Amino acid sequence: MKRIRLDAIAFIVILGGLGLANLLNFNKPTVSTLENRMLKDRPSLTWSTLFSGDYFRDYEDYYSDTFINRDSIVKICRDIKDSLSLNEPGVTLVVAREQNAPVNEAPDTVPAPDGQIPSPATPAPSQDPGNLPGTQEPPDNEHTSEPVPTTTPAPEPPREFGEDETVAYYLIVDGKAVQLFKFNRESMDYYAEVLNKYHEALGDKVTLYSVIPPTNGEFVRLRKYADITDSQNDAILYLNSRLNPEIITVDVYDALNRHKDEYIYFKTDHHWTALGAYYGYRAFMEATGREPVPLDRYETVKVDGYLGSSYTKTLNKELEKNPDTIYLYLPFTDHEYTMYNGNKAETADLIDMSYAEGSSDKYLIFMSTGGATWSVIKTDVHNGKKVLVMKDSFGNAWVPFLLPHYEEIYVVDARFYSKSSTGLNIPQFIEKYGIQELVFLFYMEDVNWAKFMNGVENHLK
Repeated sequence: MKRIRLDAIAFIVILGGLGLANLLNFNKPTVSTLENRMLKDRPSLTWSTLFSGDYFRDYEDYYSDTFINRDSIVKICRDIKDSLSLNEPGVTLVVAREQNAPVNEAPDTVPAPDGQIPSPATPAPSQDPGNLPGTQEPPDNEHTSEPVPTTTPAPEPPREFGEDETVAYYLIVDGKAVQLFKFNRESMDYYAEVLNKYHEALGDKVTLYSVIPPTNGEFVRLRKYADITDSQNDAILYLNSRLNPEIITVDVYDALNRHKDEYIYFKTDHHWTALGAYYGYRAFMEATGREPVPLDRYETVKVDGYLGSSYTKTLNKELEKNPDTIYLYLPFTDHEYTMYNGNKAETADLIDMSYAEGSSDKYLIFMSTGGATWSVIKTDVHNGKKVLVMKDSFGNAWVPFLLPHYEEIYVVDARFYSKSSTGLNIPQFIEKYGIQELVFLFYMEDVNWAKFMNGVENHLK
């Protein structure tokens, strides 16, 4: 009994000491460099938040996020969890949750943290996704289904798509994080619905393109784990059949599949590499009937030591031991890159090497918009061609390849654009700047997440 009492007293002393140290720590961190995310701010106490209970819930999140030596404790917990894991050697299944926008990005207009790990926030899809098999060898890319004709929609109530928290599933195989995919028919139908509305609003004056990069899980042979992820190629074929036939679909899947053994996706990050983006650009050029620029025209720069979003969300030790290398293809076309936050303009570097010194935010080397409302690249290609790219972060490595083909390239990140800051919805924006082409470039998990696409639809209103 005496030993039990001593153990209890020691536990209380340690717990109380840590609590007191945390209470007296006035230098609270605002960013977790380990997880590459903003930490919770101290909530404001108001009558409404007090009586609703929101204050106590928010304070609990704030206390947890800013606990003394939190990053060290997170690492210890990771090591303990790994030691008790029942996963087989070399293979780990990780569930990652995220609520905050990524570091160095403004809060999302749409709560879609694509800079890290967007995932379906809609209700879970049924076990039977209709005609889509779970995971099979990719079929021939023949679009056999007839597109559904668009009609003028009746006014709709605001859509609700679940909680702000997002969930992603990763399989860590041989030091590489594979993001798993689960087909959501409702979200796919909604993507097509939104693009069809844009086509109806813009008419024949603007050419629309749909560019959908799959996640890297589509090109990794998972063998006995194949049944836990659905075929993204089949999902894209299903989706394309619902688009208005005048919207041009770019076959990014086939372009990447032909190079699946190359370094087209990062190991520790969910994004494609600049090489993967280049193959996506080539597919786009083929769809437009233009000649792509050979890759050997570009000067190549290498940046080592990148631990990306998949690592910061899983904190997996195998990923930590296998950092990525970023290969940059420097634009050779003279240009000026300007970012706009509301009406405030700021010139910037399209390839910003100031991010090369970090470890977890190196992807921001690629046109780091920093949450800008919109941006524009003006080139010395005086051909009168203007394009608007509405994108998520996959577009950052893709857009620079467009420079040799357009006089002006407008860029809108769907998470940050808002009519209140510009006074223009997207059709008005297109009309004001005389834009002839609109490209939707969202990677598969954002296409598959209806709440993200709800934000895209809102820019139309």
